[in-house]
Amino acid sequence: MSLVTTSDGPVELLESGRGTPVLILHGTPGGSDQALAAAHVLGLTATARVLAPSRPGYLGTPLSTGRTPAEQADAMVAVLDELGVESAAVLGASGGGMAAVALAARHPARVRGLVLWSAVTAPMRIPVGPLLHGPLAWESTGAAMVRLVRRFPRLLVGRATHDPRSVEAAMAIAETVFPIGPRRDGLSNDSRQARAFDPRLAARITAPTLIVHGTKDRNVAYTQATRAAQSIPHAELFTVHGANHWTTMADQDAQDALHRFLATVAAAEPHDR
Repeated sequence: MSLVTTSDGPVELLESGRGTPVLILHGTPGGSDQALAAAHVLGLTATARVLAPSRPGYLGTPLSTGRTPAEQADAMVAVLDELGVESAAVLGASGGGMAAVALAARHPARVRGLVLWSAVTAPMRIPVGPLLHGPLAWESTGAAMVRLVRRFPRLLVGRATHDPRSVEAAMAIAETVFPIGPRRDGLSNDSRQARAFDPRLAARITAPTLIVHGTKDRNVAYTQATRAAQSIPHAELFTVHGANHWTTMADQDAQDALHRFLATVAAAEPHDR
């Protein structure tokens, strides 16, 4: 783990793998640990250079580095500058979708391709109260919750799946939600930003875009994906039927679609994008 000093402020970063750079913007709540966990679940570390930052307000990245999605997008470009990366594929997961959309809209030359995975792309309410003010905010309770869902995985994956792979994928992400303490500022900020997010940014995206979403997602409604697919000029929607917010990443067909998409954008010349 490293702390990248940029013109916008410090950004905590984890890196893994070699190949085409893929910048992963984690969900709400999360951190660089969640971004890297998602990369492992999706099989990216074997084929790409994964850049996994903590967005502002999470873990080692202070909220002052960027509160709004636009400011966070600029901070991520500053990270690419410091790393000497001209352009990257960008994957925004869940709450990280806001910064990913802003990044593609504001800095098109830096984005080879955009992936929106169960992503927030329109205004919504993120119910953060129990995580910020209830027992789940306590470190001991958060750890107990992780043990509970590992013992009773249906709490995450639902009754529809008994696939051990889906359970392990869901747990890999769930374990990076806690502890809440070092993620509190980012969680609270994401809630504010999500209520005011401008969905019109999507129409400004020129990068090829892959949108992946489960039809049973109760955290971020599937309609967010369908509307984003209609708004983004070069978007492909990959629907994972029956999957929820926690199981979509484990879907093999969705993973295959992701790898095909990343191979295509990696092979494209700059003037093709």
